[in-house]
Amino acid sequence: MTLCYLVMQTKQIIMRIKITPILIFLILIGKYANGQEFYEDGSMKLFEVSADEKYGFKPNHKSSIKVGDVENEQAYLKSLRGPNGEQVQFKRMSSCCQFKSETAAFGSGFLDKYEVFYQGLNHPIILYLNGYDYETPKAPVGFTFVTANKIEKLANHSEDSTDEVGYCNVDKQYAVGKEFLLKEKIGETEEPDTNPSFEGGIGKLRAYFAENPLKDKRVQNSIFRVAIAFVVDCNGKAGNFMIITKGKGLTETFANQVLERVNKMPQKWIPATKEGNKVDCHQVLSFTVVSGQLDKVSYR
Repeated sequence: MTLCYLVMQTKQIIMRIKITPILIFLILIGKYANGQEFYEDGSMKLFEVSADEKYGFKPNHKSSIKVGDVENEQAYLKSLRGPNGEQVQFKRMSSCCQFKSETAAFGSGFLDKYEVFYQGLNHPIILYLNGYDYETPKAPVGFTFVTANKIEKLANHSEDSTDEVGYCNVDKQYAVGKEFLLKEKIGETEEPDTNPSFEGGIGKLRAYFAENPLKDKRVQNSIFRVAIAFVVDCNGKAGNFMIITKGKGLTETFANQVLERVNKMPQKWIPATKEGNKVDCHQVLSFTVVSGQLDKVSYR
């Protein structure tokens, strides 16, 4: 969380209640006073496993995992490992269990309930995290945590490393449908009369991805969704790829691996049209990835 963002949050509080400059200072400092450290991949540095068997497992404030800031919750979960070092996947389920907190905006906070899974579990484990109060976080009983020599580098197939295309008309771009996630990235755009399409149809595109599954062993027995947006210019060239779904931990790594394969797909796109003219247009490929297989892909 940036300092600017915190200032904006504080201003919103000031509009609702009387607050002194000294208290403003204390609110801002409180977010940084914990001294929590993080690894280069964004995971939180942990140093021990809790001896309290209730720690993190009970839906109450006292035994919750207190990470000091809501945005630290996923950094904490990224650092967890199974009992034998297994990679952990997690999903936020809901908020619950209101409690009094001096650091919460109006004196009350909520715990965040996460579903946590690693290979070998028959059922996910539920953990309760506290993003308001702080006590040096530990791993819950039954878990271990990542150490500096075990930090996994994210796949480096980032958006910056993908192919780029120039625009035939920089001042006039289009986008398919009303893709909410795409709209968050590029803002409001007009729809074309016909969308960009793959030469030979979706069957040809699925055949390419079926031949290029993810080979990462960690993706076995996992299911996730990822959507990748890109531009098809007026000449039918695809580029400027970007992941528009939000993922953390292994899901983020796998999405980057899908991005690599999308970047290498055949350049056989038919451009969009508007009033009979070929135009630049954003298109979206949506994948449901099952055990690394990429054949479940669609576009508008």
